[in-house]
Amino acid sequence: MTDHLLTRKAFDDFSLIETQLVSESSSIWALSAPTGVDDTAPRIAVTKQPFTVGRSTGSSLTISNSTVSGRHAELVLAGDRMLVKDCESTNGTLLNGQPINAVACVEDGDILHFGNAMYVVHRGVMPTRTATVSTDSEEEALAQVQFATLLDRPGVQPRYQPIVNLQSQEHIGYEVLSRSQFVGLETPAKMFHVAAQRTSEAELSRVCRLEGVRGASGLNRERQLYLNTHPAELERPELLESVQILRREYPQQKLVLEVHESGVTSIDFLRNLRAALNELDIGLAYDDFGSGQARLMELIEVPPDVLKFDVRLVQGLPTASATHRSTVGSLIRIVRDLNVVPLAEGVETEAEAAICLELGFELAQGFLYGRGEPAGHWIAN
Repeated sequence: MTDHLLTRKAFDDFSLIETQLVSESSSIWALSAPTGVDDTAPRIAVTKQPFTVGRSTGSSLTISNSTVSGRHAELVLAGDRMLVKDCESTNGTLLNGQPINAVACVEDGDILHFGNAMYVVHRGVMPTRTATVSTDSEEEALAQVQFATLLDRPGVQPRYQPIVNLQSQEHIGYEVLSRSQFVGLETPAKMFHVAAQRTSEAELSRVCRLEGVRGASGLNRERQLYLNTHPAELERPELLESVQILRREYPQQKLVLEVHESGVTSIDFLRNLRAALNELDIGLAYDDFGSGQARLMELIEVPPDVLKFDVRLVQGLPTASATHRSTVGSLIRIVRDLNVVPLAEGVETEAEAAICLELGFELAQGFLYGRGEPAGHWIAN
């Protein structure tokens, strides 16, 4: 198999002569994003050099996904080859499930993940639409076979991303993220893709929480652990039962349960969940506030302890319009008037941190403060 990895120097050398290389290239490269609905997907030609990928509207390929950074990655044509470079993105770039640390060569049929956004690489003559999307069927088969093992310890490998106090810069907690080493199941997106095919999303979510708390035994117990939920388990009794088990097994651990704003259809459910969590001395956070509609009714009727503002409201604040800043500032004031702690997600630069503090955010998380790492990485903090 061709070695995908290249050194940083190799990429820089290619960049110096990219115009010549592009003109001599006899290959046509393209990307497609499988829809998950059928076997067809439009292909995006990789032409402009460098071909930038990110959430920014100025990108060659703009991906509206909260896990994608503003400038996430670059694709460069080098003769008959195409290279991919991660631009220090928050959630990383994966090639066939493996993180890209410097630069890598891609081949026809490879799978690229920009954050959670999946794209298939195509090389050759490019029609306007493709009859089939090339996928790694062997990897998919392995993922299906290994899924049951994934649910058994130590199949799920927890990672911890720090949450900081913006004023003091102190770590006050960690969001628990999940990874695995199984082929085809390396990222949360892949794990839950297979789980959805087996209607096992709720079970996988419970395992991720349990392993996350269990794996944090070496961390400072004064730090809160933010635990994610999946929409499939909301408004079901198993969710509360799983949280009760966590509290019995880990009575001293500070816990916060995260609920995505789009996953709740009933204020009564939130009210009952809030009451139950209060009895268990577990906090409540609403995640990705503003990613769709800012559901103020739920916020007012059942205030959480923490409200996590979506990255789309946070990133770009240093250069945002006065209207945008004013809107975010007004939302923060409403939140604080309800005695809810506002948290800024996706903070990547010192400038973003400074404007977040100025606008009234109390907590923050993002690449500026650290990626999701094994517990041992944070033991000294």
